[in-house]
Amino acid sequence: MKKKNKWVMGLIIMFSTSLFMGALINKSEASLSVIKAGVDEKGNPLCVNKSQVYLFKKDQAGNKIIFYYHDAKSSDASITKSFPDSESLDSYWDELLRKW
Repeated sequence: MKKKNKWVMGLIIMFSTSLFMGALINKSEASLSVIKAGVDEKGNPLCVNKSQVYLFKKDQAGNKIIFYYHDAKSSDASITKSFPDSESLDSYWDELLRKW
């Protein structure tokens, strides 16, 4: 009986942790501390810490958000995050303003 109880408890713990991990992994990108804006010409991801960003603006016509950040090498360092449609742009923008 004890072996069966241990097995059932292990199964319950495995199931609950898998649900909890799914909730953590499924976080909105706007709530992360890093802005992911695509890849460069070599295929490396382009990311900027939110702590480096001093200005961001929304370009509704181009369906993109432009982030200006501090960089010692460039005085006008910016990164652009593009969106497929204005609906996804607006939802990301609202989430970004709430979670900043």
